[in-house]
Amino acid sequence: MKRDLEALKEENEILSKLASHDWLTGIYNRGATETKINQLLAEKKTGVLFVLDVDQFKQINDRYGHITGDSVIQEVVRILSLMTFKNDILGRVGGDEFVIYMPLAQDQSFVDERCRQIRTRLLGIQMTSPLINGISVTVCGSFYQPGDDYKNLFDRADQLLLAEKRKKNKKPALTAAEERRSTAKKGIDIDMALIRSELSEQELTSGAYCQDYETFKSIYRFVERRLRRSGESAYIILFTLTDKNGDFPKLQTRELQMDTLKSVTQHSLRLGDVFTQYSSCQYLVMVSDVDNQNAELIANRISETFYAETAEIQDKLLLHHCYPLKPAGTI
Repeated sequence: MKRDLEALKEENEILSKLASHDWLTGIYNRGATETKINQLLAEKKTGVLFVLDVDQFKQINDRYGHITGDSVIQEVVRILSLMTFKNDILGRVGGDEFVIYMPLAQDQSFVDERCRQIRTRLLGIQMTSPLINGISVTVCGSFYQPGDDYKNLFDRADQLLLAEKRKKNKKPALTAAEERRSTAKKGIDIDMALIRSELSEQELTSGAYCQDYETFKSIYRFVERRLRRSGESAYIILFTLTDKNGDFPKLQTRELQMDTLKSVTQHSLRLGDVFTQYSSCQYLVMVSDVDNQNAELIANRISETFYAETAEIQDKLLLHHCYPLKPAGTI
């Protein structure tokens, strides 16, 4: 009974964190940010709120895709986390918009210097996949005034930020046109070495190629098309974790089992194989140049290794199902 209560408490804590934290970055989400700052404002009745967003973030998404955009957001949060103190509140309140609340009385020179530091640190970001040298942000801060709640404080900082962005956009027409041409030329003139560095896997890890589900789906469809002319074969293996009753494993052991299954799968397959997480309890594996017998052998090898590495967990079952890919257009 005590163990069940502890497990329930742990699961509730996990669910509570998921409800209050941003799924991508792990910092407070919009609702939790407002709640936490309001609590501190009521207690401290002082402080400064910084609001910042990423300049031209839509262009990053349009050029490199949303996965890269997510990576940029994560890198911004990593830097901001290093620049905040224990009692500060850091939250993501929009797609590329963040707030930092410092519950201390500060003067304008401090705010100006802090804004400069944030801009400078983010301009120093180096991302190699794709090549992004520096991230430009607009950041402004507002001071607590008697009676302020989060919305009042945020609105003043946000108005300052909007005014600052309008200043940035008020450039002479000729300068703006030249910048657009320069940007376009830079994109067109990327040479093959840069393209290769963007496309190639930067750090080759051993074992199979783990991808998100959407990328896996694209690879699957590419292989289907390739099978129309190659005469080769490929198999899909679906691994499903359950308990002995056929239900999902309990939350407190599910993540451990899935992490173990991911590691076992990656290191049991070849470099040319690919796999992805399909659900909270399932992995999909694609293996090439094998027949049904070999696909079953691979699945059994992964299962046996998984059982060996999770011997301390009694109530578990790993099911697998294999099926061959058919050439694209085959019914």
